[in-house]
Amino acid sequence: MAAIPDTSQTSGDAVLTPKQGLLMLGGVIVAVAGLVAIGMILKLTALYGGFLFVLYWTGLGRAAPDQFWPALLGAQGGIALAWSFTGLPALLGPVPGMAVALALVLLAVYLLLLHRARWVVNHAMMLFLTVGAIPALMDGATLSQMSRAVVVTAAYVGALVLAGRRLAGRRA
Repeated sequence: MAAIPDTSQTSGDAVLTPKQGLLMLGGVIVAVAGLVAIGMILKLTALYGGFLFVLYWTGLGRAAPDQFWPALLGAQGGIALAWSFTGLPALLGPVPGMAVALALVLLAVYLLLLHRARWVVNHAMMLFLTVGAIPALMDGATLSQMSRAVVVTAAYVGALVLAGRRLAGRRA
């Protein structure tokens, strides 16, 4: 039987030693504990939205500074689009409101396909639209809390990543 190649690392990724991995895990535990504490203090009832942002920006976006704002704006745009499915029908009436909401989603998908307005219409937007459109989450209070959690988490994790990069730069 042939061995299955490890494709979890791409060609520019640094491979951590087990010791480095444990140190990094310790840092992740402290950072997550800090975020949970902040969430409790600020009563962020939809902190999962913040964790979703962290996963998107640090995992898929590799915590690249140039990906921070598009990830944050895309997340907020996706939450706004999710809100449009309940908010616009309440404002405009069921049929016209849903028609406008669907038109906005189609426009966003079209712009995504064309790679236009990428600073807001991106995969972060589509991820948060998908999660925000889960029926159990589609009330305005939950989406508002998710939006708030994303902003707080982005500020916290962004500051941690920036501080970590500066510290790493000094050590190098």
